[in-house]
Amino acid sequence: MKVKVRINLPKANNTLMLRYNTFAKAPYDKYFIASLIKNFKDQSSAFDLIDEMTGKGSLNEHYKTLYDEIKNLTESEIEVILKNSLYPIQKNVQYRYIYIPMLDISKFEGRIYKGNIARDDLFPRSFVEEGGTYVTHNFSEQDPEDKIDTYIANLTNEKIEIIVDNEPFAISQEDFQKIIVREDIDLGGYEGSISGNIEGNDWIQLSKLSLNNILAAKDYYLENGDHMAIYLDFVKMSSIAYSWGIHWLKEKTFKYDNPENQKICETVVNILMESGRINEFKTKSILDILKNINRDKQQEIINFILKRKDSKELTMVAFKLIEKGYEKGWNEETFKALYKFRENIKQLLYLYSIDKEFAYSIEDLLEIYKFDKTALIEKHKIQVNNYYNDCNRIKDSISKMAGEIINSAIRENIGKMQMGDNEKKFKNFINKYMAHNKMDIEDKNLNQLKQLLEKYSEGYELYKIVNEKWKHFKKERD
Repeated sequence: MKVKVRINLPKANNTLMLRYNTFAKAPYDKYFIASLIKNFKDQSSAFDLIDEMTGKGSLNEHYKTLYDEIKNLTESEIEVILKNSLYPIQKNVQYRYIYIPMLDISKFEGRIYKGNIARDDLFPRSFVEEGGTYVTHNFSEQDPEDKIDTYIANLTNEKIEIIVDNEPFAISQEDFQKIIVREDIDLGGYEGSISGNIEGNDWIQLSKLSLNNILAAKDYYLENGDHMAIYLDFVKMSSIAYSWGIHWLKEKTFKYDNPENQKICETVVNILMESGRINEFKTKSILDILKNINRDKQQEIINFILKRKDSKELTMVAFKLIEKGYEKGWNEETFKALYKFRENIKQLLYLYSIDKEFAYSIEDLLEIYKFDKTALIEKHKIQVNNYYNDCNRIKDSISKMAGEIINSAIRENIGKMQMGDNEKKFKNFINKYMAHNKMDIEDKNLNQLKQLLEKYSEGYELYKIVNEKWKHFKKERD
């Protein structure tokens, strides 16, 4: 099986120095001098041309120095310069690589090589670039240093292999035990079982940190000896085993929104409701759990949570349950939340069918009455009828006062009198409430009608005062 294990694998950081001859792109000055050497039979003639071209400037000395350098090249090398613009150079290249003695492998340029490449004199020659010529090389080897890291190991009864860059390399049991990084782990607080063997893959070496994380879970339970830690979005199963002289850990997560995890979700909510910490869960996590358990349990959880805090999201789930026939079994706090967060007449009708004695407002009863006149019980029908009667009585009173004022022609005559405080107030009343002969009062509710009646009553009293004044004024004028 493949496991993750922390080992102290000694590594040597070595260096390879490689020297070889090759060609580089020839610049114009070297190309020019190579051409002079090719086309002039003697140095004197070539220097005369250089003097004629450059005078006594800095290029004069530069070209003559290049001449002395290039004239020592072979004819074939000069031909390469002139034909391909390539100039012969010598390269010194330094490579760094790692040698792992226990595995007897070298990691060079991102690749793994069996053995120590410093023992292979032919190896450096393979890195001479195409067209180049090997000159010499030198290896600089260092003492191996400890390097702690996490590796994948393949453990079987027949052999042990360490995986490096996806390649397996055998190591002896003795060497393996030497390089394992061990921690003094106290499993006294762990309540789960400890298996005597490891099967399958995905095991990792148990550490103090991972054990502390397991023990830190506030809510958990045991299943088949495994530790099941409850988190906000998932349950984490931790299995511990002891084999090859090491404590191992395998973990697996079970997300609440996975339909395959129904049993786990049901266990989780039972534990969280018992501890009371279900209220600490994010609403999204609770909704994921609710989708994955039976409806009876859904109702129980919603009642439990809404008894302690409001949640519109959970209330909407409750409405869905009601639509599916769960009209009974809701506690008082849940019903209040349902009433508070209702969104439409359909939901209000559901609530009314569940509890007709709830303290519904007259607005609720009116809404139900408009939608379905037969839904209300008798006492609520009386309330609605009384409401409409009160509305009609007020409308009649307003219409009667408005009709008398309009028919009196006081609106036209008020401007003919001297304007005192009462006349000004009455004129404002007419402009605000009676600018149009017919005022739309049909859509106003009872409270609005009561407020309007109060204004009309005040206006009507002003009308009587002003009208009497008008009669007196008219009598004196006539």
